[in-house]
Amino acid sequence: MSKVIIVFLICGLLMIPCSLTLAQGWAMKFAGNPGQQVQTKNSPSLSISDKALTMEAWVFPTGDGVIINKENSYECALVGGQLEFAIQAPTWAWFGRGLVPVNQWSHVAITYDGSESICWVNGKKTAADKTNSGNIVVTTDPFNIGWRPFGDHQSFSGTIDEARVSSIVRYTKEFKVPTTAFVADNNTAILLHFDEGEGKVTKDISGNRNDCEIIGDPEWVKSDAPIVDAKLSVEKQDKLSTTWAMLKVSF
Repeated sequence: MSKVIIVFLICGLLMIPCSLTLAQGWAMKFAGNPGQQVQTKNSPSLSISDKALTMEAWVFPTGDGVIINKENSYECALVGGQLEFAIQAPTWAWFGRGLVPVNQWSHVAITYDGSESICWVNGKKTAADKTNSGNIVVTTDPFNIGWRPFGDHQSFSGTIDEARVSSIVRYTKEFKVPTTAFVADNNTAILLHFDEGEGKVTKDISGNRNDCEIIGDPEWVKSDAPIVDAKLSVEKQDKLSTTWAMLKVSF
């Protein structure tokens, strides 16, 4: 039996769509309106004070704006279509570069290890800076998605999904873009899947209870980001492995 027939047989038996288009729940769409934001109050888990940090999210930009912000502590944004960041350790200023295409999904990340800050776009290192070398400054400011509480607010234009902040460096070299939703671990400060699809609260999956209030009227939209739910992926993989073993025995 040919490999192609076997693949279609397995997909048919498991009722798994044989498609490269993977969808993950819902996401949050912003219109660049200063009245739109996702916010939670300060907490111990969000007050990252060491020399290790990762900020990351899936974004579908239609313009510029802040992606993640904890004012005077850490933030990242699109500025002129480029991924930039500010980390107060101790210098609070914008650094970085990395073109993020408009009207398509990209995974963006910023890492800081106490000596170097790096921009990552779709798994590729796009810029690095060694200005900061100290501990991240702790503030009592709230945590925000899509907005910052300063100046003109740099409100985000586009859609954000899978936002995560971690108290470790998750990427040290170029990496394969994640294809499953993020999973919380002991180093996760906050993790937002945005999968509620309605209401004025989005849950923090980290276990740190940093649930966020949805302020103004950002829009719940179905996400077509190229990721799948991690639990569903594991279940399908287990089922696939079992069926494949059965098929091998049959052959």
